[in-house]
Order: sequence, then structure tokens, then C-alpha cells
Amino acid sequence: MKSKISLLMIMVLLTASMTVFANGEKEAAPVAPAAVGVEPGPGDRNGVSDTEVKIGSFQALSGAIAFIGGPVKKGLDSYFNWVNNNGGVHGRKINLVVADDGFNPSNTTVEVRRLVESDRIFAMVAGLGAPGNLAIMDYIEEQRVPYVYQAAGVGKLTIPPKRYIFGVQPNYTTEGAIAVSYLTSVKNAKRIGIIYRNLDDGKEELASVKRSLAAKGMSLAAEVPVEATATDFSAEIVQFTQAKVDAVIVMLFGPQSGNFVKQAKELGLTSPHYVMSYANADPTFAAVAGPAAAGVEALAWVDVDFTDANAHFMQVYQASFPGEVPNAYAVAGMIAAEVFTEALNRAGRDLTREKLVTALETMDGWMGKIGPPVTYGPIATKGEFARAGVQSMYVLKFTPAGTLEKSNGWIGF
Repeated sequence: MKSKISLLMIMVLLTASMTVFANGEKEAAPVAPAAVGVEPGPGDRNGVSDTEVKIGSFQALSGAIAFIGGPVKKGLDSYFNWVNNNGGVHGRKINLVVADDGFNPSNTTVEVRRLVESDRIFAMVAGLGAPGNLAIMDYIEEQRVPYVYQAAGVGKLTIPPKRYIFGVQPNYTTEGAIAVSYLTSVKNAKRIGIIYRNLDDGKEELASVKRSLAAKGMSLAAEVPVEATATDFSAEIVQFTQAKVDAVIVMLFGPQSGNFVKQAKELGLTSPHYVMSYANADPTFAAVAGPAAAGVEALAWVDVDFTDANAHFMQVYQASFPGEVPNAYAVAGMIAAEVFTEALNRAGRDLTREKLVTALETMDGWMGKIGPPVTYGPIATKGEFARAGVQSMYVLKFTPAGTLEKSNGWIGF
């Protein structure tokens, strides 16, 4: 079976009305109309010259999460290099400035202010992590800086919608609803439990799961919070055993998720279906869980084949990093760049921030060559999901060898 994987944190597309693609073809793209009823801010053309557009991002390039931030940056770099080497967008090269915040929200605030006020960037793309994104979202909105793809699943970044902040990857509200739909309609689960991080992200998914079950006349058989630093789950496993659950939603991140499933199966909790948050759709889960990973499922939203040397994402990445196979985090960066580039293309040659926002709002079910369909729209007509991005997911299952295979197709929110 082909090795397919879904990504943890993800991102944007390409070319212009009559801009050249990498394969030499030309294709017209819709050009967004000017924004109506919106007064441009003083920085509406910041970062834009005749030859380039300067954009910013923040990544953990140092510290404990550098193993994610480094590859995300490489994914962004590879995609924008590919765009630039093929003529740019409307004759402009994309100049990406990346700040290292070390995954510390205090640093994020300082670095993003520098990007906006000193570097005078035009837009933001793919900042990594919920803490940093939550710390700067109000500032970004006040400064009227378009921001495409927050590498975080916290729903409050885009719900209620803000004019300048556009999500891509599914949030935990979407994920919770899809998990319930899958377990009840496909697995016929009757007694569902959830173990979740006792933080905002986990509580968001919990609330979504409870609402979705209530809509079906059901309730949770067990809801079990854990602290983000917990390593021993024996007491929590007893709760699931006593509740006689037939399915468990695992809203934990690695390595907690792998340790929980491993301990649960060692203590005899082997019969329930385990469905995990999409952050675990990666072989690193199996590396921690060991043989207990077999049969465990994870929700997913990006479907790429790392064994296909001719795949578009592979060719784009290896044009900058010859012979290197990107990991899931790098592909996430490429998706962010893909969506942003498509919006830049649609905004036209006379580029402003407001025109970029309006261009993003024309992307209704748009699908690039790497990422899944993305939907935005005017807040007045699309409502609370006007900035949500991807709103469907599929299911991957871990094999006894620790690899991933698709076990269920796309499920809509």
C-alpha cells in the first residue's frame, strides 16, 4: 500500500492571470474585484514594490519545537522559491522574512511587531502554534495585515470570523463534530468517551463532541481531562473501563497520545475504537505507542503520497532541496504558500491588502495541487465559517508495521 500521511499543521497556491506555471502552461485566474465599503488602512500597500512583495512568518527555529518549525520554513521556502524561479506573481518575487520566536508567545509578540512596523511586511503566512497565534491575532487585525493560515487548530482564531485572519487547517470544533459523525455512523459506536488536554484546545473539541452527540440524542459515556504534562494514565484508563466505552476520542498530542494508547492496551482496554486528533496522523505516534498503534485511527485532512517521486509537491520541494524527502511539517508549509500565492494571483497587479482580502473571499471550494479544498467568503454571507478554510476530513489507520493507510473517505462538517 502506498505510504500516505496527513499533516499536523498546514498552508497556500500559485500563478497569475497569464502567469507561467512550472510546466510551461498558461492559465488565467479570476481577478478579485476591489473591496466594497472598506476604507484602506495606512499600510495598505506596505511591502509592495514593482518587483517584490514582502511577507512575514514566525516559526520555532530554536528550542524544543524546532523539529516542527524548521521543516515548516523549508516548505515555505521551497514553494516560494519555485514561484519566484518561474516568474513570480504578476512580475513580483515573493520575499519571505521569517522570525524565530522559539515557540514562546512573548517572543512572538515582539517579533510580529517588528515584522509589521520595522520590516513593513505586506501580509503574514503560516505562523506556528496556538500560543503565539492567540497572542498576536488582535494586533494583526488592528493593523489590517492579511494573515493566511495559522498553524494551529484553535477555533477562536477564526470563529467568530475576523476580516484579516484566514484559517486553513480544520479547527477542533470541526474535528470534534467529524469524529462523532464517523464513530456513530461508520463504527456504530454507542458509548463514546473522550480523553482531552485540559487546555483551550482540548476543551474546544470536548464542547464540539458534546454538542454533536446531543444533536443525535446521545451523551458522553466518559469525559476525562488530563494535564499537558501527565505521563501516567492508569486512573484515567480505569474510568474508561468502568464506563464500558466502545470508542475513545483521543484529543492529545505526541508523545502523550502514544503513551496513553500504549498504557490503555497494556491494561486491557483493547476493544474500543481509538480515533485521534489529526496532530497524531504521523509515524511519530507509532514510534511511541509501539505495537499498540496497530488499528488505531487518526483524523486527517491532507492526502499526499511520499513514495511518488513525480508528485507535484515532491518536485517543488526537491527543486530547492535536491534528494531530500519532505516530512509532514514541510508539506504543511507548502500548502500555506500554495493558498497564499493563489490569492496573490487573484488580487491582480494593482496589489493592496484590501484587494488580497477580497481575493481570498473568492476562493470557494478552491483546490490546489497539494492541499484539499479551501472555502472562504464574505463574512456577511458566509457567517461564522467565512474564514474557516478546510471543513472536511478523512480517516487514516496505523498498520502493524507502524505505517498509515486510508480507512475511510472524506467526511464533511
